[in-house]
Amino acid sequence: MSSQPLNEGLRANDLKDTMYPHFEVDTFRSKMGEDQDVCVLTFQAKDRYPARDMMEFVEKGYPFVLDADVSSGENDKGEYAIFVEIERDKNIAENIKELTYGLEKLTGIKEWKFKYYKGKNEYEATTENLKKIIPDSAMMYENAVSRFRTEEVKSFFTKTLMDDLTLTGETITIHKPFGVKVQLEMVSEDDPQSILETNEDTIGADQLATSEVLWLTKVLGDYQINKFGDKFLFTNGDRAMLLKRV
Repeated sequence: MSSQPLNEGLRANDLKDTMYPHFEVDTFRSKMGEDQDVCVLTFQAKDRYPARDMMEFVEKGYPFVLDADVSSGENDKGEYAIFVEIERDKNIAENIKELTYGLEKLTGIKEWKFKYYKGKNEYEATTENLKKIIPDSAMMYENAVSRFRTEEVKSFFTKTLMDDLTLTGETITIHKPFGVKVQLEMVSEDDPQSILETNEDTIGADQLATSEVLWLTKVLGDYQINKFGDKFLFTNGDRAMLLKRV
């Protein structure tokens, strides 16, 4: 049953059982500024009205909140996301802790947990964990995102025998044994069908394309590889990357 909008000012426990006890950090892009300067927290509400009430509570109650918004539509479970943008500075951990303390009074949730960026691990939202995991400066943010992206790319190339993999911008460098390096430029990453739907090039079936695919398979491993124009579609399970040789 859908919740009804509140007609009065919010009081303690007015949003009890309407919110989930976890949130995400830096998963979504900022609307207010550059991601290295603005941190986005994403909370989840079970219905539209408590989501709007929480948004207004957060936006009006905390001077460090730059903006708060509710997703334009519901997900497949009928839930709504609340996006809270705050400045990325040395006080970010304390500010997030203050925010969750206020939401505790509103929702009755005493133990909040969070995930960072695209990581799968969930952490208790203690001040110590918030300080340790969430970057509080532009430089720390860029370093953290670079590490996550590199690990993501490494997790794709599970069939490749390598000494190391580095990522500089969109350029992937695979360091193989005996000093051999293979460089690829990442064009896009998604599930195979989504990439095929947006790709305008036709599949290459000539002798050159076949030779290149065979060479890449020999050097990088047994991926499903197809050539489209000057790009190669690598598929590994339900993940795919559209890459160019550098």
